[in-house]
Amino acid sequence: MVVIKKDRGMASNLQQAIRTHGFISLYDGLSAQLLRQLTYTSMRFHLYEMGKEHLDDPAGLLDKVLVAALAGCVAGVVGTPMELINTRMQVNRALPKETRWNYRNVFDGLYRVTREEGFTKLYSGCFLSFMRSSLITISQNAAYDQAKQIYAEFFHMKHDNTLLHLISSVTAAFVCGPIIKPIENLRYLRMVDSRRLINSISYMMRFGSRGPFRGMVPYVLRMVPNTVITFLSFEQLRVNFGYIEIEDDE
Repeated sequence: MVVIKKDRGMASNLQQAIRTHGFISLYDGLSAQLLRQLTYTSMRFHLYEMGKEHLDDPAGLLDKVLVAALAGCVAGVVGTPMELINTRMQVNRALPKETRWNYRNVFDGLYRVTREEGFTKLYSGCFLSFMRSSLITISQNAAYDQAKQIYAEFFHMKHDNTLLHLISSVTAAFVCGPIIKPIENLRYLRMVDSRRLINSISYMMRFGSRGPFRGMVPYVLRMVPNTVITFLSFEQLRVNFGYIEIEDDE
């Protein structure tokens, strides 16, 4: 929806993809997405949690935002190459045949980009990727922690309450969507076609004020369950398999 020129909605694009390329085409870029989650997302969470250990308890919102921004930016260094391959694999079928990349998987994509376009091409649109990574860590991790703190105090819930984790993660997902989408769309365009930034902005605005938020419905439909599952899993692992510091009585 971000790349194609036609003003087709989510349902029309789904029908077009399934009818033309089959249901499996909806999973284009899965290998790159999985590798990205295993590296970039894991690092983003780990660095944020490490950073929080150096903050006062309870930490203020601004402190959380700063830690989240730094963690996201550092993790973005690792995640940008996978984001490039993932983006290209997802939009590949929508392009003319002569301009398609046809990567077999994420490793084939990383190898071919390095060989054919140079290593630096893996960081095409890196500034936007770093900005997106920082903003998504702020609007997910920091927003989740702040929402959990507010809800816990307001509803008198314990911090290991699953309902608290659920409503906090939903809140974070809805905070994240509107903040990230304009940067996400611009990043997509820069990674697919390395045109000048001003040209990418102009193309993004081809549908007027809807341009920066093009594809918001499928993005939210992906972001909400993704964020909920991620944080619920994270909290359950923390509660059930986290460590307890044992004080030495001596």
